[in-house]
Amino acid sequence: MKYRIYVFGTGGYTDLGTYGPDETIFCLDWLILEQQTREKILAIECDEKNNIEFPAFLYLGNLADYEDFKRYINNQDEVRITKQFRKRR
Repeated sequence: MKYRIYVFGTGGYTDLGTYGPDETIFCLDWLILEQQTREKILAIECDEKNNIEFPAFLYLGNLADYEDFKRYINNQDEVRITKQFRKRR
């Protein structure tokens, strides 16, 4: 599974790229823990096999939400109910 990361700034959301699970955690650790960013951060889960994308994480300043997301990435056996959007071809 891959994750696309967006950061909200003055001009709207900026795409920081698409990463694997380990790279996603590394990037978010840097943004949230080291830089202590105050901006909103959005992570979109990209399922290329089924051509589905859906929001997996929205950071609004709560570190507990980020810890839950890290546990979710590290444990893919966990089931989460979210809205899914099938991309148009």
